[in-house]
Amino acid sequence: MAVAITTAPCLRAVFEFADLTLDTRQHALFREGLRIPLPKLTYELLLALVDTAPRLLSHDELSDRVWHGRLVSPETLSQRILLLRRALGDEVREPRYLRVIRGQGFQLIPAVRVQSDPEPQRPMPSPVRVEQAENFTDIPGDIDLSLPAQPSIVILPFDSDDDGDHRTFARGLTHDIMTRVARTRSFFVIARGTAFKYLPGAHDVRGVSRQLGVRYVVQGNIQFGGSQVRINAALADGIEGREIWAENFNRKLEYVYDAQEEISDLIVGAISAEVDVAERQRALLESPANLDAWSAYHRGCWHMYRFTPEDYEHAQRFFELSIALDPNSSRTFAGLSFVHWQRAFLEISTDRAGETRQALELAQHSVSLNSRDPLGHWALGRAHLLHGDISESLTELTLSTELNPSFAVGQYTLGFALMQTGDTVQGTERADKARRLSPYDPMSFAMIGVRGFSLALTGQYDEAARLMALSVQQPNAHYHMVAMAVVCDVLAGNDKAAKSGRRRLLTARPGYGAVEFLRAFQFQQPDHRKLISEAFRRLARLR
Repeated sequence: MAVAITTAPCLRAVFEFADLTLDTRQHALFREGLRIPLPKLTYELLLALVDTAPRLLSHDELSDRVWHGRLVSPETLSQRILLLRRALGDEVREPRYLRVIRGQGFQLIPAVRVQSDPEPQRPMPSPVRVEQAENFTDIPGDIDLSLPAQPSIVILPFDSDDDGDHRTFARGLTHDIMTRVARTRSFFVIARGTAFKYLPGAHDVRGVSRQLGVRYVVQGNIQFGGSQVRINAALADGIEGREIWAENFNRKLEYVYDAQEEISDLIVGAISAEVDVAERQRALLESPANLDAWSAYHRGCWHMYRFTPEDYEHAQRFFELSIALDPNSSRTFAGLSFVHWQRAFLEISTDRAGETRQALELAQHSVSLNSRDPLGHWALGRAHLLHGDISESLTELTLSTELNPSFAVGQYTLGFALMQTGDTVQGTERADKARRLSPYDPMSFAMIGVRGFSLALTGQYDEAARLMALSVQQPNAHYHMVAMAVVCDVLAGNDKAAKSGRRRLLTARPGYGAVEFLRAFQFQQPDHRKLISEAFRRLARLR
């Protein structure tokens, strides 16, 4: 039988409904003994609904109970209801726990049973070793361990043997990875003071996830043997209890300290790329009506990296939804800038100048919201490049990679810009670093393309043609990359491949020639522009 309580909540009660238990002594929600993390406001919202069940609560009544009379917009309340639904695993179309009656109010669906002053439930313990006597399962009631909106992660201390120098190296590598992950500005990172409470070694990722309120757990170990060192690292989804990435890095012992920075960058680059993919895939499973700002952003990214006009429309819609939910998200403005950049670069829009201007303005706004976010400076560097401001572009792209050396697409874009200035050596180095940081990146076609076309600009035509052929075989390769491959085939004397590439190019973009190519790529060296123009003239003579 449902119990309606119209006075103040019973603060030493346990409410049971459906398969859930709300323990007010711990300010916690449980399902089958497992704690379900809830932010403070979401907990208060659920408590108000449970405490008054089965009565329907109006918008004003919920505002009074949860926000204590502060002005709350319907959008804010709807977003909080959405967060509660997600935590409970409730479906909008077939709700099990929450009923929303448009224009009237909100109601808890299951019947509620009340126990007064019972013995509190405790979260299930997990086999995690710690250095000190702290019990991570006894979470103080005033700490909110719900998952943050952005990806949350802990870097656990890397393990090694008992040699003092080896343990020092392992600890230093862990510190470096923590610092670089934090510099990405993409993660909620558990501080080292807590992370180092865990002893080096293998831990149950589900237990760590529950104890720290994080989704992603990074663990690793270092094996010293003879003149070699092997560093193993793995990334797991602690909520789902599955490993999503693992890699090992082998180095000579005498150079291992010199390689520490490089290895840290590679590990962080891989972590960032894999988490981005995981977040995009998770966002795809959400109904658009259920998306929060972070999920809408990643849904936009998923469409953005499909590189089609239709997907750019979808990406713009999801980015705009994300901005409506969180107007201060610098990375979402950077993403929207990229959409307009691509429309201008690929000349999808008839208003190329307008798209270029919007790309620049949105990137500038992104940087104004957060000058430390590498994504904003990356978007601004790209916009300047499209606008023909090569010096400004290099400044912004360099800053982007300095803010986050593990930002693979930032490294590639800087290489792309350097290639166009004529600095093919540094351009190639940056593109190669980007590929190493993110071997399966959606932009792999372009990373390979920078190396390939740089070789063509230095006269290495055969190798350039080989690499460009590999580039255009990659997913997402667009017609400008096909044009690059055609130019390299002409320069290498591969007439058959050049004619085949020309057919593919003109099918995708009728009338394409040197003018369109040099409008897209801002090559600064006169001899490079001359080489490209001559290649297009020779292409036109092929029969």
